[in-house]
Amino acid sequence: MSVARLKVVRLLLAYACLCGLKLFQMDVKSAFLNGFIDEEVYVSQRPGFEDHKHPDHVYRLQKVLYDLNQALRQRYERLSNFLTSQGYERGKVDKTLFIRKLNSDIILVQVYVDNIIFGSINESLCQDFVSTMQG
Repeated sequence: MSVARLKVVRLLLAYACLCGLKLFQMDVKSAFLNGFIDEEVYVSQRPGFEDHKHPDHVYRLQKVLYDLNQALRQRYERLSNFLTSQGYERGKVDKTLFIRKLNSDIILVQVYVDNIIFGSINESLCQDFVSTMQG
């Protein structure tokens, strides 16, 4: 499971200050939050939503729920696959950092739980990233 550590986010902020990057933040919305699941996961009936005819039954999930342990991993994998399909390279040391180079410009994308911190000196790259994520 890949989650950026707070130290890594601090390094990104320091690098942005040093290089004059303008950083932005966005929340990862439902397209990535409720990802598909690659394994069988069963959950018990929630209090208040029990089936009185079958109180011992459990539910098999077809999609990841936000608060499950599998949710973070599935969300990251789906987002990671999407970013790499858009031309971003995953960091070699920090797997939650994605970099896209365009001529002499770069855009950095840091995934932190269900948030994304991104920035570039070239603001049009940031605008393109926002458009890509909204599309």
